[in-house]
Amino acid sequence: MTNVIRPTFGKGRPEPSAPTSEPIAEYVPLRVYGTVAGFLVALMRDDAGPEGSTLKVVVGPVAGNSVEAVAVYPADGNSEIDAEACGLAVLRALEVVEAGGGANGALGR
Repeated sequence: MTNVIRPTFGKGRPEPSAPTSEPIAEYVPLRVYGTVAGFLVALMRDDAGPEGSTLKVVVGPVAGNSVEAVAVYPADGNSEIDAEACGLAVLRALEVVEAGGGANGALGR
């Protein structure tokens, strides 16, 4: 997912790099929003990233053991609500895709 916005939260822009999947075993999710269409959607906290302490909405295959960030927020008191909304939106989007409401389904008409 190379089109994910990766904010720097007031720091200089890092050199672009290819997104990497993170082993899920290294993190304990703050919340697991659910599994749908073969994917797990969760919220994790990452204190080791170049941005500083962040909240990440992550998605990964249920059968696998790695996830990839689809949204990143600063880990402050105000951002958790935004991260929650994003996680639930990602879960709902996957539900729509699984139900066949993609570009050729009900939403594309």
